[in-house]
Amino acid sequence: MPAARAQAQSAPCAKAVELVNAAVAMSGGSLDAATSTALSHRLRVPADLAQGEEKRVITAYADALIDEIITDLDPYTDELNRFCGTGS
Repeated sequence: MPAARAQAQSAPCAKAVELVNAAVAMSGGSLDAATSTALSHRLRVPADLAQGEEKRVITAYADALIDEIITDLDPYTDELNRFCGTGS
């Protein structure tokens, strides 16, 4: 018996994860400034469509991509995966 019921991912979260994965794959795993900026802009649509915590984490990830002070995306990626991951 599972400990918790599986939850379906929202459409905005699914799109955000799809966009991030595509950008990472196309960049060879290292996002340059141009790719980060483009991805940040693309993530605004799913962020605008999301609600609650999903909206917060997608927006935070998009903001982190273009914030020159942030040098480690891992905490933002972890949050995005936690709220928007498929659970598999």
